[in-house]
Amino acid sequence: MKDAIVLVLLAASSLLLLLYIAFSDATRVAEQIQTEKLLAQGRILQGEIERFVRPGLPIHQFVGFPARAEAAREADALIDGIGLRDPAGRPVFPGWDSPACDAARATIMQVAASTAVTCQTGDAIRVALPVADRFERVGDIVLTTQRRAIAAQVERVFASLLAVVLAVTAAFALVVLALPAALDEARRWRRTGLAFVAAFLGTTVVIVGALIGIYSDGAQARATSLSRSLAIRLDDIVAYGLRFDDITGLDALFAEYRQVHPDIRAAALVVDGRIRAQSGGAEVGQSWAADPGDFDYAVTVSAPGAKPVVQVRVALPRSTVYAQVARSAKNFAALLVACGLIAGILMGAARAAQGRGGEGTESTRGEAAGALVTPVFFLAILSEHLCYAFLPQTIQAAAAAAGLPAGAASAPFVAYYLAFALALLPAGRLEGRVSARSLILAGLVLSALGLGVMAGASTLAGAQFWAALAARGLSGIGQGILFIGVQAYLLATASPARKTRAGGVIVFGFQAGMIAGMAIGSLLVSSLQPKGVFALAALVAATAALYVRLTLPSLRAPARPAPASAAPLGRVVATLLRDRTFLATILLIGAPAKAVLTGIVLFGLPLLLARHGLPKEDIGQMTMLYAGAVILASHVASARADRTNDTTGLLVQGAGLTGFGLILISLAGGGPIALAVAGVTVIGLAHGLVNAPILTHVVEARIAARVGTANAAAAYRLLERGGHVLGPMIVAQVFLMAGQTFQAMAWIGAATLASGLLFLVLSRRSDDGAAEAIQ
Repeated sequence: MKDAIVLVLLAASSLLLLLYIAFSDATRVAEQIQTEKLLAQGRILQGEIERFVRPGLPIHQFVGFPARAEAAREADALIDGIGLRDPAGRPVFPGWDSPACDAARATIMQVAASTAVTCQTGDAIRVALPVADRFERVGDIVLTTQRRAIAAQVERVFASLLAVVLAVTAAFALVVLALPAALDEARRWRRTGLAFVAAFLGTTVVIVGALIGIYSDGAQARATSLSRSLAIRLDDIVAYGLRFDDITGLDALFAEYRQVHPDIRAAALVVDGRIRAQSGGAEVGQSWAADPGDFDYAVTVSAPGAKPVVQVRVALPRSTVYAQVARSAKNFAALLVACGLIAGILMGAARAAQGRGGEGTESTRGEAAGALVTPVFFLAILSEHLCYAFLPQTIQAAAAAAGLPAGAASAPFVAYYLAFALALLPAGRLEGRVSARSLILAGLVLSALGLGVMAGASTLAGAQFWAALAARGLSGIGQGILFIGVQAYLLATASPARKTRAGGVIVFGFQAGMIAGMAIGSLLVSSLQPKGVFALAALVAATAALYVRLTLPSLRAPARPAPASAAPLGRVVATLLRDRTFLATILLIGAPAKAVLTGIVLFGLPLLLARHGLPKEDIGQMTMLYAGAVILASHVASARADRTNDTTGLLVQGAGLTGFGLILISLAGGGPIALAVAGVTVIGLAHGLVNAPILTHVVEARIAARVGTANAAAAYRLLERGGHVLGPMIVAQVFLMAGQTFQAMAWIGAATLASGLLFLVLSRRSDDGAAEAIQ
């Protein structure tokens, strides 16, 4: 019964997490759409007022503002306030006011030929558009929507989805409880796993269906709002019985509305079925014909039963709506992958927890205990990567606020990786004196503290950069200690025949944690803000520490005699660095691969993509593509290396593909951003070809037999961290010399290709891979 309760709680947690992530994404999309609607309505008011003030008339004499503002509010019920302010920030029309944007939270958006300022606080979304005469800015239009009103609309949909999740959880509980007690453990887990997959997929289908409806309605909302606004503008003409033939400027009015919403194919005034004024549609006098490829919106202006029948018709291409829905669905698909990884790893940990105290062999129980550490490493990497989609931009802004040059933005990244590398040595020595569990716990606590400092650093104004520098160093120390602890725990609990698989847990945990962290963090930052995501990351790391404290068993320190090949690491490193094969491997392949990861994928590329205008979720999803490609290529490369024993060929191919991927990214500056997507994917495939075979290449070299394969592997893992440290520094310097542009990536790509070719030449000169000392 206890095991069944644990499984049901895990299933419920996984499904509720999926629901919460879907709710957050739906709210984010709804807020983005509402911001676009505010911009559209503001642009209309902006154009009318500017036509009034350009001849030199004072802005306070624009007497039509209250009527225009009321029409905008009627067209969109979510608009909470509309105000017109003078350059000093004072309301021009008392009674029609909206609080100004907080400059500290403002985001500059370029809208056609004018500049709009949008800002988002904890309670409201505000949009400010400048009003200018022929010489200067004479005021601002400010429109506001309460975020609570947007969330309430989404909550009405998700209330029914919550009932679905609870029903599915109850059904899963019945399946688990109904399993016959006589079933053996393997069959029981097979059926439980199938039931959980069915519950997860079934819930996903229902949520996706609801989200598509929300996304589709939202994509059409701006066109609907503008249609109503047009109808309200024409209402007085119909109400007073005026003839449209006597009204001038109708075509200009419809053209202006199409300019505000360029996705609209056509907008027209239709009187008794015939077009009276239009923009982008059929000629005046012709009948309005709906196109099957459009969404056709009709708002009747005339009273019911009145003649003539006056309508405003707007045609929005279905392809536009489908493209926006597909974009939102893409974001949720990334979240679905993240939730699936979390659910799968937690269910695996639950199975291990039930098996560790069973009646199996000591080896089986040890492997079950080792499996318990998998979610720890996964959650630790997830917490670290929750903030990577926006961390470079945040640190760069902090450096600018502190009055530091742009190149200083790389310092916190360097501090993290340098602290990580330096922590490996003392942690490795401590591993023989304290338990691996203690190292894991200490690493998680330090990592959580570092992330907590990052969350609080936003309140330190000019000192934010220095707090971030210290926080990243603290997190680096924690992650380095954690790495050694996890590695030691896995090796201590794995049977001799499964040591390689134990190492594979680290590779999978790192890439899976990166995928989940980037997906969730990049989408939650719009609602939680960077400070909230840092706090969430600290909470995840602290939760993992609590899990270790309560669940992970402490291992008895085994009596392990020191191997005969044991030697001080400094002497081992010095010996290896005098070997041409090892030196070429680390300098031309290993370190450059790590430098590209930290310098390009995690630091430089997010900065470039943010400057290019890509949202944070797209930046995070690019890193997800990298990690997924690494996982895919690693499996292929491992099998090929074992089959052909040709590690040199794989490493050269990896270097070549890395250079090719960087060149693809460099072309994105003057071409489609899809080139950057392709480049990141190619780099992921390239690193998958390098990560698995390079350690085999090192330990099979002749020099490894002299110093010991374990010593050679440990020394290589330490030295390759130099690439982690140098990556952000090199990219920052390239940006300083060549500019912060995509084209700068081509220089790094060329250098990577050259290093791969040099490695190939040196490998061919070696005598059947024999190590040669540098003369």
